[in-house]
Amino acid sequence: MKDLPSPSLLLLLLLATPAAALRAGVIGGGLGGLACCNALRKVGIEAEVFERAPKLSPQAGTGLTLWPNGLSALEAIDPGLSAHVLRAGSTTQHIEVTSADGLTKLPNPTGDPRRFPSTYGHPMANVRWSKLQKVLAARLPEGIIHLDRQLTKVEPAGGGVTAHFERSEGGAESAHFDLLVGADGINSALRQQLVGDGAPRDAGRTIWRSIIPYEERLLQAGSCSMSAGAGKVGFLTHLSEGELYWSAFATDEAIAKSGLVRADFSTVKEYLVAQFSDVYKLLPVLEMTAEEAILERRVADRVPLVDGSGKVAIPWAGGDGEAGLPVTLLGDAFHAMIPSLGQGANTSFEGAYRLAAALRGATTAEEVVAALRAYEVAQMERAHWIVKQSAEQGRTVYEDRDEFMRRQQMAQDDMWGIAFKPLVA
Repeated sequence: MKDLPSPSLLLLLLLATPAAALRAGVIGGGLGGLACCNALRKVGIEAEVFERAPKLSPQAGTGLTLWPNGLSALEAIDPGLSAHVLRAGSTTQHIEVTSADGLTKLPNPTGDPRRFPSTYGHPMANVRWSKLQKVLAARLPEGIIHLDRQLTKVEPAGGGVTAHFERSEGGAESAHFDLLVGADGINSALRQQLVGDGAPRDAGRTIWRSIIPYEERLLQAGSCSMSAGAGKVGFLTHLSEGELYWSAFATDEAIAKSGLVRADFSTVKEYLVAQFSDVYKLLPVLEMTAEEAILERRVADRVPLVDGSGKVAIPWAGGDGEAGLPVTLLGDAFHAMIPSLGQGANTSFEGAYRLAAALRGATTAEEVVAALRAYEVAQMERAHWIVKQSAEQGRTVYEDRDEFMRRQQMAQDDMWGIAFKPLVA
């Protein structure tokens, strides 16, 4: 009979054996979910993405602006990532701001965007949503993104949680995680289970948007153009070689005042041409846009999870000494905001960084929950005032252009000036 190891040797062997890596499920394969998965994997957590869509479509979404704070977070998560992102889009070199009719040139509240790299460390850039999604997905190993998984329920189990999913063609499956992150958008399924606050908060206006082939006669290369006033806003931006993004906003009051009734027009394109023909630069881009390429949605946000005094109040965090569940939210699922400041995706990237930084080094269930609660406080403290600012600016841009400009200038350093240290040394 062979000699057995001594008890002291067995103890040393156990101590030398690395703890099993934590397993995380990220619900949602959008920009925030993919960045979050990447960040968690950087700190040694076996994170995987579960997306309800059957595929990642190259036509999904429209355009978005990346500000220095968002690019700083992405670069800190994954060195070299910001360069890939910038190659997929267009760095902004010029911003034009006018009255709605284009006759009055207005001061640009952001200043010269060419100063951004020296002032804030990163440029301002614009990119097609689906191209950015592709860049972020490419940073993950194969087999990490699971498509056609609709979250239906989450249950506590064995110090972690069990997530239940349904498939579009029938069938169900479940998976156990040490922690679960809901990054599944403004209508988050996980948020409804955790918060149960129903539909988003409607902002009283509608946005129409699309992407068309870029032509220099419409907009200078590397430029953005915004025209605002009288309850309507038009926005154009150069996304990348060959692509131009436009959006048109209108308040419910402006639509009612126009006297135009959507039902009187055979197509949405015809309606928009009539509704926005007096807004600078919108008419030619509307005429170039295919009817089926126009996306329409109500503008909305979520009430921040803070109490009356502004203190962070997380409903699922537990009470009476309890730490709560090992679940959390990220991005629009956590703090959806009006797009007036362009901070939705950017604050999602910040959240991905903060979440991974909080979880770095956590090994036990207790440490995981404590890290999640710390992340939630830090992220909501940062995001809730941006949600408030975005809502206020979203109203002011239609009502008082001068006040909009003043507030924009006051807020920009706090939004864009934040810098992140590398997540992993």
